[in-house]
Amino acid sequence: MNSRLLLAASLALSTAGCMHFIAKPLDAAKSAAQLSSRSLSGKMWTLKALVHEAVRTHPDVAVARAQYETAKAAIGTAGERANPTIALSPQIITPLDWVAGTYGVEFDWTFETAGKRSHRMDVAREQANAAAAHVIEATWKVRASVRKALLNLYASERKAALLAEAVAKQNEVLKLLDERINAGAASRRETAQPRLLQAQIRLQESDAAKGAAIARASLAEALGMGTAGLSGAKFSFAVFEGEPGKHTAHRRAALTHRADVLAGLADYAAAEAALRLEIAKQYPDIHLNPGYQLDGGANKWALGIGLTLPILNQNKGLIGEAEAKRQEAAAKFNSVQAKVLADCDRAAAGVTSARAKVATTDAMLDEQKKQLESEQRLVTAGEGDRLALLSAQVEQATTLVSRLDALLELQAALGDLEEATQSPLEK
Repeated sequence: MNSRLLLAASLALSTAGCMHFIAKPLDAAKSAAQLSSRSLSGKMWTLKALVHEAVRTHPDVAVARAQYETAKAAIGTAGERANPTIALSPQIITPLDWVAGTYGVEFDWTFETAGKRSHRMDVAREQANAAAAHVIEATWKVRASVRKALLNLYASERKAALLAEAVAKQNEVLKLLDERINAGAASRRETAQPRLLQAQIRLQESDAAKGAAIARASLAEALGMGTAGLSGAKFSFAVFEGEPGKHTAHRRAALTHRADVLAGLADYAAAEAALRLEIAKQYPDIHLNPGYQLDGGANKWALGIGLTLPILNQNKGLIGEAEAKRQEAAAKFNSVQAKVLADCDRAAAGVTSARAKVATTDAMLDEQKKQLESEQRLVTAGEGDRLALLSAQVEQATTLVSRLDALLELQAALGDLEEATQSPLEK
């Protein structure tokens, strides 16, 4: 009777507090419909608002966050203690005699030694820290993608507008030449070069329109939605207009606090904690084995203590693997830091080169402005040539396109530097 009560109590305790499975099936069609239906509202979207929206909804960031939650859950798993086990060992006499039989119950409680549970939790915590750093890294990648796509959209639309102005001025040049040809003051050969220039400008205008379509697709991808989702949305390009901001962050900060550096540090700390755990496993755990027997009506109690004898191996194989993994983690960290340094230096060099290019185009525009003002004064005084004035205006329009390209190159370089240092630009 006592054994039956003990068995019932054990079963009740083992099932208390159990969790139940809740099915959450994925529906590909429903998911695709939700993805396709996502769109931006018709309000004005700034770069900051677009980045916030992308970080909130982008699948890559969602994956990184889910991986972080998984890593956090693993901390609880690492901290769990081993459940005791129970074994029933009835011995029945034949012919059947329930009273004369022996009925035994044995338990096994495991007590970990050498701080193994604490070391397991240390490994899990560091792995969670690495996962958190990957969330930051994914966020920065999404931010960089959104900025680049919005910059390309601004570049295409602004370039198309400048080229349209250049085409209009070149049409005036060709119209004036046709008037001179009809009046016998010029030959048809004089229009060959202007017409070729007009065709080249129109081709650039077509490329700008194509670039705008590609930029919108890239922006939609960076936001984790279809291109149709951008319909009706308006975008502010104020962040790219005016004087480009200067980046004041030092590369030393990137070498110590960039997300991939933090992840590398956490991976190394996890490898070191894993090595401590394997070293702790040299020491055997203690097993406490209390038991009870009902032997022919007599109550018998037992208390056993067991442990693994480390005589054939002292866990040296796994310790060696853990040491090698720690060395591997250190090598990976050094590689990450070297990459960060190279990224920062490359981006800084790109910014310097782009600023020099902007200065060159500014000097060209200053010279053309002076020439244009001179031609305008001559035409106003009745002594100049209107064709020369129009040609100067076309040349200025094409130089404005070149300056725009230089400014966009600078903005792109500043974006690369922002991503390399993972610190925002300052105006």
